[in-house]
Amino acid sequence: LLLKKDLAHRESLVGPLFKLLGRSMSIEWVKIASSSEESSVQPSQDVPDPTHTSISSIQQTVLLILKEIFDSLNMNHLKADIAKEINVKMLVEFAHSSDDGVTRNYIFSLFTSIVRIVPDRVLDHIIGILTLVGESTVTQIDSHSKSIFEEFISSVVPFWLSKTKSEEQLLQIFVKVLPDIVEHRRRSIVAYLLGVIGEQKGLPSLLVLLFQSLISRKDSAWLGNAQTSESLTSVVKREWEYAFALEICEQYSSSTWLSSLVILLQTISKDSSSKQSFFQMRLVLEFIFQKLQDPEFAFAVSLEPRNSVSNGVQQELQELMKGCIFLLQTVDATTEKNVTSAERKEIRTRIHDILMTVTGAMDLSIYFRVVTSLLQQQSDRNGTKKVLGLISERAKDTSSSKLKQKKRFLTQKRRNPWLNLDEDGVESFGKMCEEIVHLIDETDDESGVPAKRAAISTLEVLASRFPTDHPIFSKCLASVAEGISSKNLGVSSSCLRTTGALINVIGPKALVELPRIMKNLVKQSHEVSSASKSGGNATAEVQLLMLSVLVTLEAVIDKLGGFLNPYLGDIIRLMVLQPEYVSDSDKNLKSKANAIRRLLTDKIPLRLTLQPLLRIYDEAVSSGNASLVITFEMLENLVVKMDRPSVVSNHGKIFDQCLVALDIRRQNPAAIENIDDAERSVTNAMVALTKKLTESEFRPLFIRSIDWAESDIVDGSGNDNKSIDRAISFYGLVNRLCESHRSIFVPYFKFVLDGIVSHLTNVEASVSTRKKKKAKIQKTDDTMTPKSWHLRSLVLSSLKNCFLHDTGSMKFLDTNNFQVLLKPIVSQLVVEPPSSLKEHPNVPSVEEVDALLVSCIGQMAVASGSDLLWKPLNHEVLMQSRSENLRSRMLSLRSVKQILENLKEEYLVLLAETIPFLGELLEDVELSVKSLAQDIIKQMEEMSGESLTEYF
Repeated sequence: LLLKKDLAHRESLVGPLFKLLGRSMSIEWVKIASSSEESSVQPSQDVPDPTHTSISSIQQTVLLILKEIFDSLNMNHLKADIAKEINVKMLVEFAHSSDDGVTRNYIFSLFTSIVRIVPDRVLDHIIGILTLVGESTVTQIDSHSKSIFEEFISSVVPFWLSKTKSEEQLLQIFVKVLPDIVEHRRRSIVAYLLGVIGEQKGLPSLLVLLFQSLISRKDSAWLGNAQTSESLTSVVKREWEYAFALEICEQYSSSTWLSSLVILLQTISKDSSSKQSFFQMRLVLEFIFQKLQDPEFAFAVSLEPRNSVSNGVQQELQELMKGCIFLLQTVDATTEKNVTSAERKEIRTRIHDILMTVTGAMDLSIYFRVVTSLLQQQSDRNGTKKVLGLISERAKDTSSSKLKQKKRFLTQKRRNPWLNLDEDGVESFGKMCEEIVHLIDETDDESGVPAKRAAISTLEVLASRFPTDHPIFSKCLASVAEGISSKNLGVSSSCLRTTGALINVIGPKALVELPRIMKNLVKQSHEVSSASKSGGNATAEVQLLMLSVLVTLEAVIDKLGGFLNPYLGDIIRLMVLQPEYVSDSDKNLKSKANAIRRLLTDKIPLRLTLQPLLRIYDEAVSSGNASLVITFEMLENLVVKMDRPSVVSNHGKIFDQCLVALDIRRQNPAAIENIDDAERSVTNAMVALTKKLTESEFRPLFIRSIDWAESDIVDGSGNDNKSIDRAISFYGLVNRLCESHRSIFVPYFKFVLDGIVSHLTNVEASVSTRKKKKAKIQKTDDTMTPKSWHLRSLVLSSLKNCFLHDTGSMKFLDTNNFQVLLKPIVSQLVVEPPSSLKEHPNVPSVEEVDALLVSCIGQMAVASGSDLLWKPLNHEVLMQSRSENLRSRMLSLRSVKQILENLKEEYLVLLAETIPFLGELLEDVELSVKSLAQDIIKQMEEMSGESLTEYF
């Protein structure tokens, strides 16, 4: 029969052959065959059983004949009654019972032939057949068996899939047996199977089955440990399913496995009902992230044409991005109680990493279109917020170091893509921004605050990252500027910051919105500040809003400074009078405000800034110390930057305003807590102004200030008195002028010489008649008021600086002036300090004034420059050493020591007069006096090189 291939009607043998095959499988037939064998010798164990061999040969021959018969026929030639004789069930049972690989191969070959002519008969038993095929791949590893397997798969699988549409069921059969197949055969078997099924459909199902297999064979303890592991990849890499998934993906191009990853992501998003499903999410996300690090993927992205949108890698990246967003929403929406917040966070983090990698690899025009589409499709605010967050993160490039390295590799052919958008990219960017603006306009300030703030902040990031004057930014600015007046402080803060970012980008094009911006900004800041005052401490939202106001002002001043004239009054009032910007309660806010004030004086011309600044003086005084100090700090900054024409035209009004402010010590307003700080800021501004003036400009101003200081003031009793407060303020100014101008200012001391003498000889000679009586009482008590003490210290400090810098050709301290000043200065050695000095911490202490007096006398000796003047000075000082007051004796000795140190060897001419006084002091009852006298004598001996012991 095997050889008679031309036998007519061979198909009629199908029935008998199947019956014969069935008989050969029966036990009775085997017994008959065994009894017919006559053998007196038992076969060796190593020799095959002849009965079994004979039966196998018969079975294989029958199978081969049947195959040849079916191969020679087709469905049209096969009669229905003959088709009924085909017993597929018996063949399946035969294959199950047979352990002979050759026989099984014959059976599989027969199945291949049968399915071509009567496929429905095979379909009824396809699961059993495929299970057999899967099991055979474990044991039959020869090339012939492989050929039989491939032939069977290519014949059976397409037909079965056309009927069932279930690739997963087919793949499940092979996944179960994969662990038993040698590793080097797994890939080829599965690859061939996927080739028949189709990679696009089969690969995603295979990956799902592999991950499900991994999870199903692990207990809950392993899952828990793996889920909390710092490196999930290192744990799962050791599992064969994960390793095989990576291996099989390497067989295909990036676009192929990318599309599979998309389907894989969509599959796991459908189930979030259990702890295992969440672990599967993590496993899949880890796998996707690892595949995206593949250099082959990066290479494919770099080679793909930029206009490849409808297919290829870019298309798959779009779908992967959408899948990640959907999965993120699924994770947030699920209520599975067994999943911890840490596990959810891990999933969100990995989704974020994947999104950053995917969007980093996407062409920007495509990315913008996808984002626009996602924004339009979102039905809930939470999803919208996530998409907006993705835009911001992508724009800011806030990915991990690995992702940054990846991005550098991906963009090595497209440097700075955000700065080099083509026409299509710019158009897509504009549409995306339009969608964001639409979202801002349509979202209310109550239910949709998080999404609205996210949209506004996204525009801020885009403006900062996309430095261009794209027309869409002007439209964005109009919408955002309107939102500044929002009652929700969070929305208002976001609008302010975004307004600043947009102004920085579009510059003068923002002028059309400037009136609305400034109106809303000023109104909002005042309302919030007022509410904060009435409610106590400022909340975090209030602080954020006030900081956001500064961000906007910074951009407005920097980019639109020349157009701010109508708004400068409001801006300066805001920066000087707003409590949040002048107090030290928030260091960051104060620091930012200082920077804005500096920018204001740097960027805006003096002709625009000066008048608004001078006009707010009264309000600054009412607002308190900080506002007044800041006012004059800003004035000082303006003065420093004045050019010559500005000085000529404005120095008079500036000096007049400073002179008005210098009277604040006398006025002593209740709001000013620290007069010294306020006065110091005024003095600094005046000194800065004088540095800009010529002598002809400065002299009349200085004379005017002297007249101001010495003018009579009508007090509450109607008496005209000279004010000691004005004198303190004036000599504070004189002291600062001398420190700053040095020798240039020294000649001007001739204008204040009389006043100096007057204040030193009778510190209260300028008071009223009633106060003079009080002064006599104080004189009797040998004391003075703290104000007189303060004035005395400033006069001495001014004189010390005068003597220090009296080095010019026109000496101030000539013989006449020396004689005028000698006694008034030296007499200070015996003046007693006020008894209530400790109650006035802002007044110089006794120690400070004593050191100042000693230094002044020592410097006077240097400035006089002649032994003719040294002798009277030295004599007057020594005479004070005979005072009964210990402090006066000590001050006298300290002054002698200072003169000695200043004059050095030149002091030797004064030794003869000094030694007798020192001799007296060596016998003083106070040890401190004796000790200081001894120190002076020792210093004299070292200087002269001779012993002075014989004189004592």
